[in-house]
Amino acid sequence: MTTPNVILDAEVEFSTSESSGRTAYIAHHQATGKFFQFGSEEYRIAMLLDGVRDITEIHSLLLEEGIDWDREDVAKLIAELVKSNLAVVGGANSQSASATPTEFALATANNPCIESAPKANAPFASPPAAEPPPSAVGPPPAVGPPHEGLFRRSLAYLPLLISQRIPLFHGDAYAAWLDRRIGRLFDPLGIAIWSMLVSSGLFVVYGHWRAFAAEMRHLFDPQLWPVTVTILILAKILHESGHAATAKHHGIKVGDIGITFFFLAPLAYVDVTDAWRLKNRFSRIQIGLGGVYLELAVAAIVAWTWWLLPDGYAKHLAAQVFLIVGPATLIVNANPLLRLDGYYVVSDLVGIPNLRMHGRRDLGAYLEWLFFAVPRRRSLLIGWQYWFGISHALASVIFQFFWMGGLVIGVAMWDRGVGILLATAALLVWFVLPTVRWLSKIWMLEPGDRFFMNRYRHRLLFYVTLLVAAFPYIAICPSPLDRRVAVIVRFQDEQIARSPSDAFVENVLVQHGEFVEVGKLLVHLSDPDLILRRDKKADDFELARMRAIQSRQKGELSRAAAFAEHAQSLARQLAELDNQVSQLTIYASRDGYILSSRMEYLTGAFVKRGQEILRVSDPREKELLALIPERDIVAYQQASEGNWEANVRLRGGKSIVARPGPLRPRAFQTLAHPAFAATSGGPLAVEPSPDEGNDLRLVNAHLESISKLDPITSAEVRAGQLGKMTLADNRPLLSRIIDSFFAAYR
Repeated sequence: MTTPNVILDAEVEFSTSESSGRTAYIAHHQATGKFFQFGSEEYRIAMLLDGVRDITEIHSLLLEEGIDWDREDVAKLIAELVKSNLAVVGGANSQSASATPTEFALATANNPCIESAPKANAPFASPPAAEPPPSAVGPPPAVGPPHEGLFRRSLAYLPLLISQRIPLFHGDAYAAWLDRRIGRLFDPLGIAIWSMLVSSGLFVVYGHWRAFAAEMRHLFDPQLWPVTVTILILAKILHESGHAATAKHHGIKVGDIGITFFFLAPLAYVDVTDAWRLKNRFSRIQIGLGGVYLELAVAAIVAWTWWLLPDGYAKHLAAQVFLIVGPATLIVNANPLLRLDGYYVVSDLVGIPNLRMHGRRDLGAYLEWLFFAVPRRRSLLIGWQYWFGISHALASVIFQFFWMGGLVIGVAMWDRGVGILLATAALLVWFVLPTVRWLSKIWMLEPGDRFFMNRYRHRLLFYVTLLVAAFPYIAICPSPLDRRVAVIVRFQDEQIARSPSDAFVENVLVQHGEFVEVGKLLVHLSDPDLILRRDKKADDFELARMRAIQSRQKGELSRAAAFAEHAQSLARQLAELDNQVSQLTIYASRDGYILSSRMEYLTGAFVKRGQEILRVSDPREKELLALIPERDIVAYQQASEGNWEANVRLRGGKSIVARPGPLRPRAFQTLAHPAFAATSGGPLAVEPSPDEGNDLRLVNAHLESISKLDPITSAEVRAGQLGKMTLADNRPLLSRIIDSFFAAYR
């Protein structure tokens, strides 16, 4: 049996890079545009691949040079180089003794000592993905022998359901055009001006943070989706232009510019892979932050624009632009736990190229040693870098579990059929297949004995059995999660004085903040038309009553009965008008304080029927109005009947404790308070009311409950504050998860 020798590809070019006092070797495959990082030992092995030496000869030379590698490790590395297209198979002139079948079998495994650098645009691409998308449109090459089954070959197409990359044009000319116009922004003077601009924008935001927080609640208003999508597209173009301009400013050739479809969402990308060639760390960091750099400058300008604009749509639009190019880009692109701009900047700052690869490799080795007693592999990181890499890997895995999990759930609920297909593909690519490969790796670490078992398989079966045994308990155990119902703070028994008709305010006898007692005269209104109608109705009533008396005296009993009936009708109308006239004089119906923001403008003002004039309430007497959906009725009723204390988290960060009040017996769709509506930034979905003109009503019927607050708590909160009341969940954990999923899916 003969085994082929291997030769280093002629398209591979090496350069050196200093990192934390250690020399790394960067391999650039000029044909594919990919970069790979080598350690000194791996670089030496690559240099020995001349197509003449076999594995045995290479291993012998390494031992002579003091490099203590096993033949199996050398075989693994060479196989990985061939797999990565860095080396090609030469002539088959070696004897079978050069490398045993075991060595070649092991060589197909992933080698832990070398990791491909990010793909053509990975350092500065913008898709919010845990892994970079494929480097070219079309199915990835099949891995494995030609006789693989249809199922294995079809798995190669799964990543294409998640992301597809379409290059549009070569970006070097565009980057040069940008550099001529905005290149000075990246010089020291430009950085100083940028710093002052962004600092001033932060000052504006800090001084008006409540207003910006209110604008944030409207960011996902469905009525603004077309505008929001347009702003997002323009922001991504600006972001990628920042990378291109910064790269060109530092003399880096810019590659393709195109579109990446991530879960069918279009995102721009730019190829600035050659930034790896730069020796200066600050220059690489500046290229990595070029997109965020430009976006934050625009955010500062927009913040000042928002401050100068009058109230209206333009001011609201400026706030939306600020939120997208400011906080949103910091949360996503500058996040070091996602493999985007922030990750590569942190990697450069700590001097650990391929931080994610090293960290996850070391974290995986540590977990395998902890749970399966697998001997730990030699780490390429030492000292504090080792623990930093593990900590970063652990934090990124936890963050991406929730980040990508939420993304998968959101996609599954979007567009039903297509969304479920995309979510299934993502679940397979990101979780199921890696887990199966890892379990298979643990299972095949050592050959089995006569019962097909070994120490690793014993431990693996133990953990699997433990999980299977724990599942029924997890399914029936009480949910540790909480239910949340929407609440709003309001005054208890508040008197809201409204105008009974279109009238003028004749006298205002109280002032804002004044304490009044029951029965005190507050406001006197004047409605001459109402008085005239009342007087005319009184005259008509007297006339009908007199005619009834006259007809009775004349013996015309039928006419007398008709006039008497007419007089009774007029009496009822007169009583109603008298009631309206009496309401022109407004008295206090309770003890409390006068609340009105326009008391000084009331005297002589014209008010329409139903218009609010003032309120009488006591700040020490407030209550919580809660709207309970059908799914939370049982849990709320248990809390109310048990007189349990419930935590209430109000907007603004205030937390209070209240006891849920009894449920009112009838469910309704009427909007109890306008602040509950999602169109006003509230938590409840609403729809136009079919019978009440332009009024809104709740999409789903809710029950109402009122919880009284004690005087101390009442003084700490403001009327009109929205919040959430948390209740203990009365469902098993599995039921909670299933109900939440189907409720969201519906």
